Amino acid sequence: MLIVSFLQWWYSRGWLTFGYGFLEKLKSTADFFSLGLLFRTLFSPFRQISAYSDEFASIQQRLIAFTDKLVSRLVGTVVRLTIIIFGIVFMFFEAAIGSLLVLAWPLMPFAPIASIVLAAMGVTL
Repeated sequence: MLIVSFLQWWYSRGWLTFGYGFLEKLKSTADFFSLGLLFRTLFSPFRQISAYSDEFASIQQRLIAFTDKLVSRLVGTVVRLTIIIFGIVFMFFEAAIGSLLVLAWPLMPFAPIASIVLAAMGVTL
């Protein structure tokens, strides 16, 4: 009776719980890399650094402030794009491995039986 209960749970609630946990892990990874925030602030200055500009400043000071802002935005864009690309690649591999595990879930209860049969046949690693 215990084996029947286990198999009933394994192929119903257990599989669903594992699948939902996998989706939550993907959401957690997206949150860890802050992908949404990085996309929204892609062209913002790096670490919110912005050069001071005064409306009564000379042309040379305005040009220096413009260059500082431009460089800060370029650095911010490069840093954010690097993190976005790394996060997407990481999530792709995580999704691939998780999908394989979700698909392999129904076969896992038979792994001990298969290992015993293979050991009896003399298969070694």
